[in-house]
Amino acid sequence: MKLDLYVPQTESDPPLLVYFHGGGWIAGTRKEDTAMLRRLAETGYAVATVDYRLSEIPDGMEPALEPDPDNPTPRATFPAQILDTKASVRWLRANAGQYGYDADQVAVWGTSAGSHLAALTATVDDVTDVAGDVYTDEQTTPTVATEQSGTVQAAMLWFTPTDFLRMQDQFEREGVSGVISHNAANSPESLLLGGQITENEAKVERANPITYVDEGTPPMQMMHGLQDRVVPYLQDVILYESLQDAGVDATLYLLHELGHEFFFDDLITDPTIKQTVRVTHTHTSDTSISGDLVAGRAPAGPEAMTDFLARTIHD
Repeated sequence: MKLDLYVPQTESDPPLLVYFHGGGWIAGTRKEDTAMLRRLAETGYAVATVDYRLSEIPDGMEPALEPDPDNPTPRATFPAQILDTKASVRWLRANAGQYGYDADQVAVWGTSAGSHLAALTATVDDVTDVAGDVYTDEQTTPTVATEQSGTVQAAMLWFTPTDFLRMQDQFEREGVSGVISHNAANSPESLLLGGQITENEAKVERANPITYVDEGTPPMQMMHGLQDRVVPYLQDVILYESLQDAGVDATLYLLHELGHEFFFDDLITDPTIKQTVRVTHTHTSDTSISGDLVAGRAPAGPEAMTDFLARTIHD
């Protein structure tokens, strides 16, 4: 597997942000979204964009999301993907001296399926924790830069699947007609796990980031469009609530006019986007829920992201 690395020229080694692309675990490569990544690198962060193995598609199966037949990325079933993302963090730590960034200050970021992997990378200390009673040691044994830690210090999550078996119910409860039947055998979640999720609840639990949230989970910033018809916005709400219960520093932006797969330009060009922010801080347990932005917090967008990174992965 490969990654691309953007390292700005700074007086001291910059903190590192590791990005995982979206695509339903079926499509996409690290070459996507490079404009956003370069923009963050220009603000003083080293940015890595990482490939990970995509889901296998069984013969005769028509997936709910259409893959690119020319995508050369290898395919495998979970937990291959979390092994790859954790391996990227360890490899980047092992090679920090060569490329010039701070290996002790690492955040992850992802969109959609990549955000699921970013959340899982942040909530799981080591890939061996994913095994439970479901996967073997052989399936969850690190093999890349094993002397390094795969933990991270912060996570930024955009429209994140966090609890697979609640996705379809959340759409139905909101009266929303989603574009994907998440419980179906051909759903992205079912293909990721190698079987229909409603018949593989133990595997679903091991793949859900929300399973691993505890008081040691690093700070998280989440953004989700309320018009999302692919991943219910309630997926980020339940993760936020779980983080709040654990006393973890978390920020959730719910964006009224936006759906799935918004990008920087959507957040920059229209400053009138109405936003709901929920904020909690570990040290004060101060929670605010309102239709207005919490005082002192930037609107959703690059400024909010760099503010969050400055607070969590800068010395």
